[in-house]
Amino acid sequence: MGLLVAALGLGLAGLDPAGALIAAAALAAGTRARPVVAFGVLVVVLTALLGTALSLTAGAGLADVDWGAAVPGGPVTAVLEALAGLAALAWAVVRLRRPPADPADEAPRRRTPSTRSGAGLLGVGALFTAGAVLDPSYVGLVVLAGRGEPWWEVLAAHTTWSVVSQAPLVVLVVAVARGGHERAVALFTRWWGRARPLVRHLVTGALALVGLGLLLDAGWYAATGAFLVLDPGA
Repeated sequence: MGLLVAALGLGLAGLDPAGALIAAAALAAGTRARPVVAFGVLVVVLTALLGTALSLTAGAGLADVDWGAAVPGGPVTAVLEALAGLAALAWAVVRLRRPPADPADEAPRRRTPSTRSGAGLLGVGALFTAGAVLDPSYVGLVVLAGRGEPWWEVLAAHTTWSVVSQAPLVVLVVAVARGGHERAVALFTRWWGRARPLVRHLVTGALALVGLGLLLDAGWYAATGAFLVLDPGA
């Protein structure tokens, strides 16, 4: 049960609307409902299976790695932290100065449904699934679930993460499967238009906090010779 609760929390942390945006754009471009449903199922199932396989094979090994020993210590770490902090803050400033996109410019134009097979969309789904390994919450679950848990609990945990993190896509796919894809696309487009500014500000704020935290840790080392957060020598 503890692993499922952790998977739920990590799934919320990794909540990603990108899959739903891809599906909505495909529908608006004329792709029929069936390939879009297949895309959603493929993303959720493959992500869960990939995570399960990684946890059962490499998860335990990752959990046993002494990551602190792999990090260079002393001034090298402080300099790397300072550089990473400055980069994060610079990225946050760029996002603040960038004018917000006009929702009208991003709204996909609806086209008449075509007879395309959707094979390209399934290929996009496979690539999209592979990108999950870049998500820190996904990697965290791979490590947590790789600590000798039974395979069915590992599968359940990764399925939970996949469904929760792709909740917008799951909701859209269910609507499409029930035949309400036109309304679903309109509702999702409207929701994303409202949520986008908040998501933009949250990401910018997170970048700024991470940058300030890294700079503070590096500055603390410069002043005291010890790290607040990351201390490879501890």
